[in-house]
Amino acid sequence: MKKIALISDGWRRLITYAWVDGILNRIRRLGEDIALFQYNSYGNWSKDELHNIGEYNIYNLPKLEEFDGIIFDSSNVIDEDQRSRTIEKLRASGRPVVTIEHDIDGFYYVGANNRMPIVEIVHHLYEEHGCRKFVFAGGPADAYSNKERVKGFRQGLTEVGLDPDEHPVLSGDYDYETGVAYMQKYCDEKLPFPDVFVCANDNIAAGMCAEAENHGYRVPDDFRVTGFDNLDKAMYFRPQITTVWQNRSDIGAMCVETLMRLWDGEKVGSHTFVTAGCIYAESCGCPNTEAVEYREYIRNQIVYGVKKDEDDALLVDLEAEMAKHTDFAEIFNAIVEYFQKLECDGLYIVTDRKLFDADVATVFPQDGYDWDDLVVADGFDEGGRTSIKDVDELNRHLDETGSGNAYIFTPMHFREQAIGYIIMKNGRFLYDNPYYYDVHCTIVKAVESQFRQNQLRKAVQRLQDLYNRDPLTGIYNRIAYTDMIRSAFANYTRIGVICALVFVDADDFKSVNDTYGHDYGDHVLKRIASTLDEECPDKGYVCRYGGDEFIGFFPYATPASANHYAETVESKLLKENIKISIGIQLSHGHSEQTVEEVLSLADQNMYEHKQAKKRKRAEEAAERGE
Repeated sequence: MKKIALISDGWRRLITYAWVDGILNRIRRLGEDIALFQYNSYGNWSKDELHNIGEYNIYNLPKLEEFDGIIFDSSNVIDEDQRSRTIEKLRASGRPVVTIEHDIDGFYYVGANNRMPIVEIVHHLYEEHGCRKFVFAGGPADAYSNKERVKGFRQGLTEVGLDPDEHPVLSGDYDYETGVAYMQKYCDEKLPFPDVFVCANDNIAAGMCAEAENHGYRVPDDFRVTGFDNLDKAMYFRPQITTVWQNRSDIGAMCVETLMRLWDGEKVGSHTFVTAGCIYAESCGCPNTEAVEYREYIRNQIVYGVKKDEDDALLVDLEAEMAKHTDFAEIFNAIVEYFQKLECDGLYIVTDRKLFDADVATVFPQDGYDWDDLVVADGFDEGGRTSIKDVDELNRHLDETGSGNAYIFTPMHFREQAIGYIIMKNGRFLYDNPYYYDVHCTIVKAVESQFRQNQLRKAVQRLQDLYNRDPLTGIYNRIAYTDMIRSAFANYTRIGVICALVFVDADDFKSVNDTYGHDYGDHVLKRIASTLDEECPDKGYVCRYGGDEFIGFFPYATPASANHYAETVESKLLKENIKISIGIQLSHGHSEQTVEEVLSLADQNMYEHKQAKKRKRAEEAAERGE
């Protein structure tokens, strides 16, 4: 099986699924053993530069040298540094690279011929409509397609005998608002209108036409407008906009065909152009093409609106479902169930295992991923839930079963820090609903919110733990006795569970300190504490009550288990020549006893134990005649 990597960036909140659709259709039609792996970011949408770093980190995920070919859609990568770094990686891979609508030295270009349709439009406007004053209403000045269309504009002017320098070129964005802004400037500043605005795309053209009408002007009566790309808003706009037809799916298909020819050793030219053609309509003064079905278009818009509402409602449900849970396993389960309702064949959620720890000091990588920490948190494939947890195993699975499929990888990150990624298999729903960024952000925000809550809980617990811990011995202190043992005792005795309280006192501790020094005395206290803690039964607590006094507590006690605990602790400490006295007292189950009453009895038993040992030592000394 051959593998193709598609490196892409969304346009604002949208993902261009037409490339994927064209590639998959061509692979399947030809029956080729090829899989597509798309690595898609949204690095041009946010104004937060750190967020964009996190988006573009997905480009660090693929090991490009392991692919048989690469397709690079850089038309929306507006960060020049990011584009340059990506191009360097593509070159370093040693793999054949096809670029979409961006001419890069050493790579193979596939896309529309952006120049010649504009040249044809200029000729048409000059020869058929008598236009002599032109303005190019452009998109981003540094965008490759825009630059090519500007060159076509200048070339066309030259060919009809006009001086290109006398005809302005405007720069903005590719959106509707850019067209509105251009027209507002002309109207507000009372600038003379040209005979025609040649727009870089249909969005700009529609914005100019609409805003002109707001100011009392009509297209094409007062001036003419043309577009490019043949979007719905061109064909169905009023006036119907002159545009350039091209099929984006054909571009995707041509990309994979170019790679296949290269694999077969064929000589391939540096540029491959898909078919494009001009559609002359009302905005330049030509008649309506009559090639549209307005009722069918309205019907489709209604169906699309209903479907979009359904998709939005599903997303709202997902957001609400994720908000219900504090456990990541349940959150990821909600995400998987959401995607199972969409038109896609599979999903894998890959996360950094540090996400689950939520340590306060956790820092995730910013450049690449911590491969050893990545795990498959959840997922499904062809309807069934996945049992794969190891990322290497997942990669092998995709390599073995990926033929004829498209996998879209999107990043999960907290600003610039990478926490993992999502893999979606054959996301056909994106063709009609390309707003995947909304889904992407909803998921990441919910995961980050829960992670921060977990971090906060852990930080509070750590502070509480420090507050409840004895700094010398590390076990709980007297405050913890009040907060934890007292409440635990009350809860257990309320339901009839018998509890044991153990009171411990170091023997002759003052003498130990005076004889061996305070450092050794501290050592004795630490050993008593650690031994009591190590031997304490499940659900029990040990605390330093004060000075050389300690308390042990555990539920579900019996006389045998309590005696065993006391004997084990005393025996282990005696081997280190550390002597203690222990008093044990069990509660009565269902009773009105308080923990203080039981502890007082344990204290008395400890005192009796200590006195008994003193009497025994005195008797032994008398026998020796001391």
